[in-house]
Amino acid sequence: MTSPGTARSVLVVDDTRAHRYVMATWLRDAGFDVVEAATGTEALALARASTDAVVLDVNLPDMTGSEVCRRIKADAGTAHVPVLHVSATSIDAAARTAGLEGGADAYLPEPLDRDEFLATVSALCRSHAAQRGAGRTAQRLGALADALAPLHQARTQELVADLVARGARDVLGRAAVAMVVVDPQTVVRAVAAAGDAPLVRGRGSVPVLPPGPASSARFGADEVPEHWRPLLAAAGVPRSAWWTVWLRDAEGALVGGLALQVDDTGHGPSAEEREVAARFTEAITVALANLRTFAEEHRIAMALQRRLLPADLAVRGGLEIAARYEASDARLDVGGDFYDAFDLPDGRVAVVIGDVQGHSLRAATVMAEVRLTLRAYLREGHDAAQALDLLNDSLQQDHPELVTVCVCVVDPVDGTTEMTDAGHLPPLLVRTDGAVVAEKSGARLLGLTGPPARPVRRDRLGPGDLLVLVTDGLVERRDRTLRQGVGELVTAAAPLAGLAPAEACDRLVDAFDDAGREDDVAVVIVRLGAPSGQSPLGTLSLTSS
Repeated sequence: MTSPGTARSVLVVDDTRAHRYVMATWLRDAGFDVVEAATGTEALALARASTDAVVLDVNLPDMTGSEVCRRIKADAGTAHVPVLHVSATSIDAAARTAGLEGGADAYLPEPLDRDEFLATVSALCRSHAAQRGAGRTAQRLGALADALAPLHQARTQELVADLVARGARDVLGRAAVAMVVVDPQTVVRAVAAAGDAPLVRGRGSVPVLPPGPASSARFGADEVPEHWRPLLAAAGVPRSAWWTVWLRDAEGALVGGLALQVDDTGHGPSAEEREVAARFTEAITVALANLRTFAEEHRIAMALQRRLLPADLAVRGGLEIAARYEASDARLDVGGDFYDAFDLPDGRVAVVIGDVQGHSLRAATVMAEVRLTLRAYLREGHDAAQALDLLNDSLQQDHPELVTVCVCVVDPVDGTTEMTDAGHLPPLLVRTDGAVVAEKSGARLLGLTGPPARPVRRDRLGPGDLLVLVTDGLVERRDRTLRQGVGELVTAAAPLAGLAPAEACDRLVDAFDDAGREDDVAVVIVRLGAPSGQSPLGTLSLTSS
């Protein structure tokens, strides 16, 4: 009745030993695995999710068979297990109807006919196997969808390998090795052992090549590629065979692959498992194509951003100025963050930082217009407040975007600094002793009408003091308020005391380089007084995070 290696497990429950013996013997002779119980309590203790069927006497000494059936069906672990009621006394139509309506899947009166009994149990087991298989398939398809979705958002080859190895392991329940070819000299690998073991990652210079022209192959336990062995050992994967599928691009170049752990009998994954593996390899293709597109578009966006920012920050006098711009890897489009520094006709130096609302080519265009227009107004001789008001009038007439700006005018001779802002984060003065002053005056954003007053704060930069200007992308996070972010900025700025502007920029950007940063970042730091024998030069850095 059953094939070798596919024996079904049947729980036989009857308080009459002779009846139980007959049914169990018939089932064992037909190839079933049988577990016996004499009471309802024993039956409930022995019923398992892996049980394929329960043969249950209606009349038991400690509880009715109907109650045992009800409890089996009420348990989420065994609700799917079919129950066959048998009875020598409750055999009329009413009793059979009550049993079936109470949850039983079949009902046979005693004395039993051997062939009918075995055929009924076999039919119940087949139905159960099909139902369980359909459930596994649906569960696997759901897990596959969950595993493939993040692949299309991966931004590095390493993350692609991680997601494929972990996803294949979770969906198929087998240890997996994922490979991604980064370039002709670099391949990244990730090993996911069975269970919840952490990933083990590796990087090499030589990919594992298929042994022949076929796109898939099986490596025996003694044929495991040398490059995999240390990773498999580190992951705790036992010695075994591996079925591997390789992936090539349209030009025939090897771009990746996936290996699944199999047993040593020579049997590879099932047809369903091979189909799942094919879905993962297809997802690798899409993910890598997305990565190439993302990298190219990001490169273009960075090049455009670089052209829209000042080419240098060299100014007269004893001011050292450094700036950093870091684009968010989460965005492809150009942003509206900007900075500037230039000489004024009266001998002072203007240092500007700002942020135009939005991320788009339009935002970048408005940013360039704002930067150059503000530079023109300041060089015409307008003070910072007047220049910002003129710029505000222009924006309201020509553009819907809102803009935040902070303008600092510094006298390189005595360090006198005038700070005027339009809704921007406060500039910080970092004294040589580590004291930090947040110079917030408060005024409306550009692009809005409002009170005409735009306060000006005045302070003085001493030799070695730093003036720190940033855009909100440095400190803004989803899990905290902007006020909290500014507080963290003040804390992070204190250790910058005494540093050169270029090093101070790097340290400040690094201090806020975390996974929560989603926006572009601009930082400008000014120091009064160059070291002896050194000319102050402005330094720039435009990079991607």
